[in-house]
Amino acid sequence: MLDTVKKYIVNDNIGPVDVVAGTHVGLVREVNEDSYVYCVNENHENTFVAVADGIGGHDSGDIASRMCSRILLTEWRNRQLWRHSSSAEVMKFLETEIVKSNEAIYRLNKTFNVQHPMGTTLVAGVFTPNSVIVAHAGDSRCYRMRKSVLESITQDHSFVAELIKRNIISREESKNHPFAHIISKSIGTNLDFKPEINIFDRRPGDRFLFCSDGANVHLEDAQIEIIINDASTPYEAVKNIIYSSLRGGGEDNITALCVFT
Repeated sequence: MLDTVKKYIVNDNIGPVDVVAGTHVGLVREVNEDSYVYCVNENHENTFVAVADGIGGHDSGDIASRMCSRILLTEWRNRQLWRHSSSAEVMKFLETEIVKSNEAIYRLNKTFNVQHPMGTTLVAGVFTPNSVIVAHAGDSRCYRMRKSVLESITQDHSFVAELIKRNIISREESKNHPFAHIISKSIGTNLDFKPEINIFDRRPGDRFLFCSDGANVHLEDAQIEIIINDASTPYEAVKNIIYSSLRGGGEDNITALCVFT
């Protein structure tokens, strides 16, 4: 499923045609535990996007990812933060509401006493006129392409990412590591939780990808770079990322959300 609009809008803000998202259950799993939300309008100063990935192998990961996404989107709308808001206000919103969603999912786990607590990863972004503020937990990622060069502006919260950081294993070795699926930070599984939040500048022509690990597990960063660089629209980028991930194996749910600025 891909979302897009036909009307092209040109102004200083991000319009509906600049944001496209898609998700696919993949070729192996029966349930899609990924979810995405976004709130964009050509008359709004700020744009909100988020991708959540329910923790695979846990009970009701799809419920956790949707709970988290909906809580954030509902509060974004209620607070009307698409209007002029300072970076400090946006960062406070992200921290407060992500912590609230963590508490809500954690309480649900306790209420039903599930054997394997449900949880979710998250990568969320707020685009202001000059910056993008990114909050994340787990291994869902945000990439930025600038002048045809792609870089991940989030660092995975995972066991293998920590091993790479400590120079214990290489990135190449991490791909087949037996503990590659273990994440070190997630929403809903632990009451003591805070997301990682960072602010980055954005410039005209920058392109952003928010994705679940179903995309970057099946595609090398170099492949993602080619797809996003060659795409004439965010719709084309999302479509090709999903199709290429399926051709690469499709062993996990795949979600991609692209923002072209």
